[in-house]
Amino acid sequence: MPILLPKQPDRHTKCVRTKIASLHAGRAGCLASQYAGHSLHSGFLYTTSLDLVPNDGSGLPTCEVDFVWLVTGRYPEPTTIILGECKDRGRNRGVGGGGTISPTDIGNLKAVADALPSKRFQSFVLLAKLCPFTPEEIHSAKNLNERFHRRAILLTARELEPWHIYERTKAEFKIDAYASSAEQLALATATMYFPDPATHT
Repeated sequence: MPILLPKQPDRHTKCVRTKIASLHAGRAGCLASQYAGHSLHSGFLYTTSLDLVPNDGSGLPTCEVDFVWLVTGRYPEPTTIILGECKDRGRNRGVGGGGTISPTDIGNLKAVADALPSKRFQSFVLLAKLCPFTPEEIHSAKNLNERFHRRAILLTARELEPWHIYERTKAEFKIDAYASSAEQLALATATMYFPDPATHT
């Protein structure tokens, strides 16, 4: 199991749980963390800006994660862990600009999520941006899911800015405006981004 080594929060992540109007690169993380704080009603812990360093010989990557949410459930429910990667709009607003989440980032988070013991943890990967996801990002995120295991959560400004997360999205995709669990977020993501039945049925 990977060892999580915290480092000092930088300007991209120090504003967690504060819904601010500025558009620095931490805003997507701020909004995603604030949403989790008031919508995932079970007990929770969170931390930001972690370096993940694997045990020797594990084969896991050394990588960074923008935030980790740990949501406790009632026994015997497993603990939920949400690994988050956040970007803003980027200085280059075009496709592939500064706000792009790379396949390497997504692959690293998938490897960490796969390493968590499934009997103890339900793992999810949350990707948050303040602009639409590129086709390449959606394709990479789809690989986080398995046929009967949905764990990719994709959020943009469309979901992060309203008080109810899917307030702007519900009519287009016929989903509820509310989501109070990581499972519900992953299901909504599958409906919006991965319509192939083999991915989310």
